[in-house]
Amino acid sequence: MVLLNNLIVIGQGAPNQLKDGRQSICVCAYSLDSKHLIRIYPVPIGWLRKWDVFSVDAESSSTDHRENTYKIKNSQTEWKHLSKYIKKQDKQYPAEKREELVNSIGFSVLSYLIDNNKSFGIIKPKIKAFDLVKKNEHTTAQTTLFNNVEDLDEPFTIINQSDYKFKPYLTYECDGDCKCKNKVHKQSISEWGCYEFMRKNPTKEQQLKDNLRLFDDEWNKYILVGNIHKAPQTYIIIDILRFKKKNGK
Repeated sequence: MVLLNNLIVIGQGAPNQLKDGRQSICVCAYSLDSKHLIRIYPVPIGWLRKWDVFSVDAESSSTDHRENTYKIKNSQTEWKHLSKYIKKQDKQYPAEKREELVNSIGFSVLSYLIDNNKSFGIIKPKIKAFDLVKKNEHTTAQTTLFNNVEDLDEPFTIINQSDYKFKPYLTYECDGDCKCKNKVHKQSISEWGCYEFMRKNPTKEQQLKDNLRLFDDEWNKYILVGNIHKAPQTYIIIDILRFKKKNGK
């Protein structure tokens, strides 16, 4: 067991359903203590938001050996009582310091992450395209097995990523010396904000590209990528970090 303090939520994926039926999210947090990006899961839905500052009692997984990856203590046996293991501070990380924090974490390229078995990395992308790929005829809501969702903006049944009509993808090149044979990368986006927009606006999914400011020159964009448990050399986009430029920079 380990107590992880001074963690900041940098990104979190949309909900997924575990084999035993629990619905949860995976959080990428930055440790102000160790200066590392850390994976925390499974996190009950609605407990943490982007830029929250928190601490957690965690343990290593016997089946997931990705770098800096932790499970919440007793996450399976005490699923409905995990609040005693997660302590969230009253205030989020200051908005005016967030882009500075992202820059301080440092940037990478996809080939470096793959070659060094990194769990996460932040990439400056040269964005080429955004696509919505149709996966289902319509979005299907599943009844959540987790009843405590009062922290969400409104009560609703949780929708797993695989149950949405569309799945968003980003095509980009790394801004740096990426040594991948194919310099152009196309990765799926798991950012919960994207799926929340599609849930709330089921006929306006095409507006998602504009909401992400992908081709807006007045915004700086960085992508947080993370690798997949069963295919650790495959990376997906956990979050598109975007900040309004100040004085043109």
